[in-house]
Amino acid sequence: MSNMPNKRKLSPYTITLGLVAFLASIIVVGLGYFMPEIYDLEPGMPSPVTFQAHRQIVNFYETEALQTAAAAAVSPILRNDAEISAQVMVDLDNLIFEIGALRAEFLPIHTPFGPSPNGHEDLTERPLPDFAGLTIDLEYGQARHIITGDSATFASFVDAITELFVSSLEHGIPEGGTTGATLSIIDNLSQRDFDEAYISIGQAISFALLRHNLVVNEEVTEDLRQAARDEVQPAVFLQGQTIVRSGDIITEEAYRALVELGHIGGDGAAMLSGIAGTALIVTIVFGICIFGIFLFKPDLAENRRQALLLFCLYMVTIILARAMAPLEYYYTPIMLFAMLVAILIDMRLSVVLTVGVAIISAAMTPAEGMFLTYALINGVFAAMIAKHLVARGKIMPAVLSLSLVNVLSVFASHFLFSVGFSTAIINSAVIALFVGFVTIFLCIGSLPFWESIFEIVTQSSLMELTNPNNALLRRMAIETPGTYHHSLVVANLAETACHDIGANHVLARVGSYYHDIGKVKYPQYFAENQNGENPHDTLPPRTSVEVITDHITRGLELAKQHKLPLPIRDFIEEHHGTSLMKVFFYKERKEHPDADIDERDFRYKNRIPQGPETAVVMLADTCEAAVRSKMTRDGSNIEEMDAFVRLLIKDKLEDGQLEDSGLSIKDLDTIAKSFMRVFKGMYHERVPYPSGTVKELVAGEK
Repeated sequence: MSNMPNKRKLSPYTITLGLVAFLASIIVVGLGYFMPEIYDLEPGMPSPVTFQAHRQIVNFYETEALQTAAAAAVSPILRNDAEISAQVMVDLDNLIFEIGALRAEFLPIHTPFGPSPNGHEDLTERPLPDFAGLTIDLEYGQARHIITGDSATFASFVDAITELFVSSLEHGIPEGGTTGATLSIIDNLSQRDFDEAYISIGQAISFALLRHNLVVNEEVTEDLRQAARDEVQPAVFLQGQTIVRSGDIITEEAYRALVELGHIGGDGAAMLSGIAGTALIVTIVFGICIFGIFLFKPDLAENRRQALLLFCLYMVTIILARAMAPLEYYYTPIMLFAMLVAILIDMRLSVVLTVGVAIISAAMTPAEGMFLTYALINGVFAAMIAKHLVARGKIMPAVLSLSLVNVLSVFASHFLFSVGFSTAIINSAVIALFVGFVTIFLCIGSLPFWESIFEIVTQSSLMELTNPNNALLRRMAIETPGTYHHSLVVANLAETACHDIGANHVLARVGSYYHDIGKVKYPQYFAENQNGENPHDTLPPRTSVEVITDHITRGLELAKQHKLPLPIRDFIEEHHGTSLMKVFFYKERKEHPDADIDERDFRYKNRIPQGPETAVVMLADTCEAAVRSKMTRDGSNIEEMDAFVRLLIKDKLEDGQLEDSGLSIKDLDTIAKSFMRVFKGMYHERVPYPSGTVKELVAGEK
């Protein structure tokens, strides 16, 4: 067995508080989704009332206009259509074939087997074949030139026009670009020394056959346009923004917004969707926070006082967050919540809860991105440095560091979610700095209220209780000096041990100071205040038990009278637990050897330690008295005390006094070592002083 039992479970009281907080969170966050009053309205009608957005919504009308404009700004992506290019070349080849056929008809090719042409015939007088069927329209002069021209020039022209067509089509001809391509072909033919007739023929062919072959790539273009639409930041109506004023004509834009807000239609789909989302996010956050409670502060599950304190802090925070939602993001109560939870309950738990509260608050805030960034950074940092705000000498560095983080967070939020640097950033930073100072003052100023109402102690209030001029401490020092000295030694032991095991060592020291204040009632009945005479020698054991146990009752009465915090009263009640008063039990058995004696009559009737600090004080109280007695009466050596201290601790463990303390076996070993370190400092051997006066010693040396 490595650890003692320390089972924690949620009490019905804590469960009830958690359920109330859960339902309240859904209601507070979901206020913007509940169905408003429904109207029968249409675009073009005058608005009967002034409508404002009770939650942030997307302005679909403006967003669609922005998306349409963004898509229209995307230039079409063109592709070279190979089919068009191929058809143009086919048309050109057909034209060339037609012209070639006309040339052959005009001047047939001579063969050895046919009649020889008349070499003296004037070709200019020969009529042209019918060229009306050509694909293109040619003037008579152009037709005669290309049909009757020499073969070499014609062949050169065919090669050139084909090459230029191929080049133009490969480069791509956009829609409306055939004129430019034709002019380029004409210019190129001119540079190749073709005569005007051939150039004009090339122009006619180009105008007739060239077509644009660059067409829109619909798929790629649409993908780019959709990407442009997706990049558009949705336009929104912010929470509290006026949609349409009373008497104004309802535009299509306003109509769509009123439908989204539920003022028109009344099908409740948007409301149900919003509430479902709210319930889901609150459930997730609460689950994480409950896990954090069991991980970092498991005793909170059974501690009604702290559970109620956390409940009140949370409820105040989310109500303030809802009320401040229309304001700028830096007007947030998250930092105040983080600091108060860290100071009054636990710092690590505060970090977890701050993240949860920030997420829930962001769900009801218009500028979610800015708000969440600012709230998380500043809330977590505020939780981490909160303890320094109540520590002497550390307040100013804590305030300055938190202020610096506030300003830097404003700049970070603006750079991330705004358009860049502007004078608005400076104004926001100054306001955030001021809000940070106000939050710190509210935190420090409200601490006495929380401490008083929920009986919570902080480091600063604990330090005030260590003042020797405190009325109770002064009374104990005067009326019970032995008990006062005993309490100081117990405080040293408990503080050292709690520091070594990671418990609250300051609380342990203060609790040690006051754990025995009830002894001021009858100080002479307690060994540390006796001077040789022990009243218990003449008292019956059972009477002695009543006198001894009465110091717990008297101590609690004095604690309430002097308004000591409840955590300090716990030390008074728990430092003996249900321990057996062995001296009086053995004495009773010795005086009545034949009687059936119930040991419960000789036990304290108090609560056993419920935390590590009160348990350590119990062990320190027992060990201090026992070790002092053994050292002074038995003359034992300090080196022999280690086994004795461990035996005393083991006795408390086996007697069940530490079952609810949360201490592990390893902690008990550390506590024993810590006690011995203090005892060795108290009871270390000293060099024996020589007898005689200084004068006698000096004279003797001479």
